[in-house]
Amino acid sequence: MRRISTFQWPALALVFSLSLVGTAQLRQAEDPETAAIRNVVQTYISPDPSKVGTAFYPAANLYMASDQGDIRVIPLSQFLENIAKGAAAGQQRPVMSIDFIDRVGIAATVRITEISASARVTDYFSLVNGKDGWKIVSKTFNVELKTDAASTTISSPTPPASPCPSNEAHAFDYMVGYWSTSESPASAAGASTGTSRTERILNGCALWEHRYVEQNGKELFDAHVVLGYDALTKRMLLFYVDDAAHTQLYEGKRENGTWAFYRERPGDNGETILIRVTYAEKGKGFTQTVERSKDNGKTWDKGSVATYKPKS
Repeated sequence: MRRISTFQWPALALVFSLSLVGTAQLRQAEDPETAAIRNVVQTYISPDPSKVGTAFYPAANLYMASDQGDIRVIPLSQFLENIAKGAAAGQQRPVMSIDFIDRVGIAATVRITEISASARVTDYFSLVNGKDGWKIVSKTFNVELKTDAASTTISSPTPPASPCPSNEAHAFDYMVGYWSTSESPASAAGASTGTSRTERILNGCALWEHRYVEQNGKELFDAHVVLGYDALTKRMLLFYVDDAAHTQLYEGKRENGTWAFYRERPGDNGETILIRVTYAEKGKGFTQTVERSKDNGKTWDKGSVATYKPKS
């Protein structure tokens, strides 16, 4: 199609997600209308296909250009039917993130990016605040097909061989896959659940994970992490960033035959808190454990355990 282009993935994708220390907290305060818009779009992003239709105004349509340059109109009913068929066939929904929200009065525009194994889709939503609250009244989108789709297929948590020359770089290959996540212990505000998608990048020398977590149907965080090994300094590093401007860098240390990741942060009373993050295979999935120390590692308080299970 004339308006569908091909692209090569970036050489370095500084986007990847894990539920790291202190990120299971609500985003910084937004005005109520912007927050309401975000919730509607998060309903569209929801991994539950049955929720997608509730984000739209019933008469909404989708628009894109045909291969002749004509405008193609896709009725909402057809779009929802396609989603339902895909879910029934076991197809994974793309990894989606909100790029920006622009609102004036009762009208708003939202852009999101959808990434799958075969394409990158950029969506522009138009929303209106009517009697039923904010609803998506139209979706206009662009599709960029990936030229080497097979290289990023991550349907199986068991990774094939990778050309990266460092054995240490493959220490976390078991994390590759599409996961459902849950965290314990549950907070007083309710259980936190989410999705995670992890794949190899840079010839297998690094991992990229995108993780989305919600609580009571509302977003807690949408985050990305890059985990990679530096063959020159023999260090494993983990870089975290999310959509609430939380950015963290962890340095890995070899402990008990595996890697543990550390960073320091200031506490509420000005003290220094040492954070430790560790991973362990568990059944067909794995866990991520976060611990905190206020005495430079002499004693540790366990913060949370995130459990990753294969998403069906």
